[in-house]
Amino acid sequence: MILPIMTALPGERRGYVDGPEGQLHYRSFGEGVPVLLIHQAPWSSLQFRHALPRIADAGFRAIAVDLPGHGMSDPPRQPSIECYADCLAALLRELNATPAIVIGHRGGGLVAGRLAAEEPELVKFLILDNAPLYTVADRQARIGKFPDRQDIAPDGSHITDRWAWVREKGDPDWSDETVHISVITYFLHGPWKEHGHGVIPLYDFERDVPRISCPGMVIASRTDPVFPFVRKLAEHRQDWAYAELPGGPGMVLDRIDEWWAAVRGPLVSVT
Repeated sequence: MILPIMTALPGERRGYVDGPEGQLHYRSFGEGVPVLLIHQAPWSSLQFRHALPRIADAGFRAIAVDLPGHGMSDPPRQPSIECYADCLAALLRELNATPAIVIGHRGGGLVAGRLAAEEPELVKFLILDNAPLYTVADRQARIGKFPDRQDIAPDGSHITDRWAWVREKGDPDWSDETVHISVITYFLHGPWKEHGHGVIPLYDFERDVPRISCPGMVIASRTDPVFPFVRKLAEHRQDWAYAELPGGPGMVLDRIDEWWAAVRGPLVSVT
């Protein structure tokens, strides 16, 4: 069933915590062992609108956060993956949600990895969903590749232009719902310095991967453009579980049954 697109889901709790970069918005669903969900750039916690009820129904407290400068969270003074991880550490402590199972998607996976490396006592299990492991050369090649433009056209064409851009650059299997959420959340994060894609190539994940001490899992989606870089991560952490999904970066929205089938087992085994 496709739920209506709305800013809140029936039954979820929403709130704010004060972090080192201002207010952080989060949505919470269910009770139990905390599961923190970190969205990709430049989306928001709405990315997990289908996952939240599944996780809650399995007996967990699902917490999806808007990273600083995304969704309804305050913009940071100086955006970075390190900054985002510091903010999420503050969120987990404020919500008494430690240690948590942490799931990060793509750029959100880099934040999750940094959090686990820097604050090991806060993370009991780590799931990196299509989190890419870039070399220095890979990162340099990505600088400026996804410029952030928040210009508002008087005829509203900025919306259709962005829709066309996502259809061209995104996964061809994305549903209209996924493209819609992508476009809406893109404009929600406001005319700030690019807080999502722009910080990813500035972060050295290669340095932090060996520092992560908790058990984990890597999920790689075969038609996601970052798939080769996710495979590199799996090769570097052969002590972690590994799963491949048949689709692209929209699995958690468009193919929730398959995504949940890969994630549910590891979640339950942790508890």
